[in-house]
Amino acid sequence: MSLSFAGDASELVQLKLNIESSVTKVSSGGFRRSRTSQKGLLAAKSDSTTEAENVDPLPLIEVGVLRLDKSEIQKATKSISSRLPFLDQTRGLIMIFMALDHALFFWSNGRINNEGLPLLINGTVTFNPLGNSSALALTVMFLSSICAPGFLFIASYVLALSIKKRESKGYSSSSINHHIWRRGMLLMAFQVFIASPAFNLPLVIQAKSLSIVTWGTFFSLSVLSTIGTGFFFLSLGRHISPWKLFRISGLLYLYSQLFLPGFTWSFPFNIALEQAWQAILILPVPFSPTSLVNNNFPIIPWLLPMALGWLYGHTYVEKRGIAYEARRFAVSGFSSLALFFIFRFAGIGDYLHPDGTFPGFFDLSKYPPSPDYFLFYLGLVFILLFIFYELPQTSRVAKILENFGRVPLLFYNTHLWLYAAVPALLSNFNGYSLTFGVAIWLLGLLILYPICHGYLVWRTSTNIFTPES
Repeated sequence: MSLSFAGDASELVQLKLNIESSVTKVSSGGFRRSRTSQKGLLAAKSDSTTEAENVDPLPLIEVGVLRLDKSEIQKATKSISSRLPFLDQTRGLIMIFMALDHALFFWSNGRINNEGLPLLINGTVTFNPLGNSSALALTVMFLSSICAPGFLFIASYVLALSIKKRESKGYSSSSINHHIWRRGMLLMAFQVFIASPAFNLPLVIQAKSLSIVTWGTFFSLSVLSTIGTGFFFLSLGRHISPWKLFRISGLLYLYSQLFLPGFTWSFPFNIALEQAWQAILILPVPFSPTSLVNNNFPIIPWLLPMALGWLYGHTYVEKRGIAYEARRFAVSGFSSLALFFIFRFAGIGDYLHPDGTFPGFFDLSKYPPSPDYFLFYLGLVFILLFIFYELPQTSRVAKILENFGRVPLLFYNTHLWLYAAVPALLSNFNGYSLTFGVAIWLLGLLILYPICHGYLVWRTSTNIFTPES
């Protein structure tokens, strides 16, 4: 859908300059100020050509000392419209919560972890409960639990939009598959060679020897490798409908949940290779350097939010407008939360049952993720997407979050080593209070922001391929 030059010019003033006061021509020949929001800006893209042609064309726009000709305006609006800011803003907030959890992982004691992890104790299968924790620890757990499902959903949603764009430009099926595979392999490499060594740094420092580095510590898989592997699955799913792909992933997920106690009971009695495949596909287990593979994000359970993001991305219809998509997120979010409360009060959907307390009600299994866990936290992700769509474009907080959200790989790999470096030098991991860890988290964000912003400026000024592109 094309717009006249007048429409492009007014949109550029709103989008490119990102100012609260936008200049709008009026019939009296004067100008008036109008407050703009992301909702209004994105909705403007859906205006009809007829409405745009009713406005007198502006051969040149002047704002202060900035003069923009038509070619500059078209170039700027094209680059801006290729992204949906509320996606990056939501992802940025998720990453900040993730950084909080990881800062406490390296610095503090009293952090809650391994919620719901299935364990075999004295021949009986049990599931790791929340336990007695401080209000701060519970808050951190609540905030950090939204990260993984949100991160995976948005990653596959954005990938689906990217693939649709490439298909519309006439890219061959093989080139699109190579694009997906390349990203998947990069993510897996980042996990093994950058992220996992940071997580395992406490083990190496405490052992004071590299002898602790075994196959199990080297192949310590987590969220990046799961996303990378999921990309390969999604590339295969390009040849079937996204609905069918989602149904397949849903059936695999339900199968893994139904037989989870059986997998847990048999795990210690399996040979090492069988244990490795169980850890990769289905069952997270307590970390052990003697294992061939350690993995706290098995592929089959976490493939579900990726297939869901792929489905939403492929069923997004551009001609309906961004406002329709935002409403779809809102409806999905409130529906998901309603189902969560129904399931939770009925005592179904999680091996960790409510214990009659408020924290116990939200004590949900994350390792592996239960149906209640997905319903609750994906519901919150959907609502966050809607909230950021409604947020005014002039919001400074939203702009900061957007900068973080546009460079997720840089942020992820950098923040791990940033928070791990000082405890490693001091040989003092988990030696501080949760409150002190929160202060370290905030200090880390102040360091990360200029790094992410500088990288973003450099990336947008070059045509060099980067994993974030």
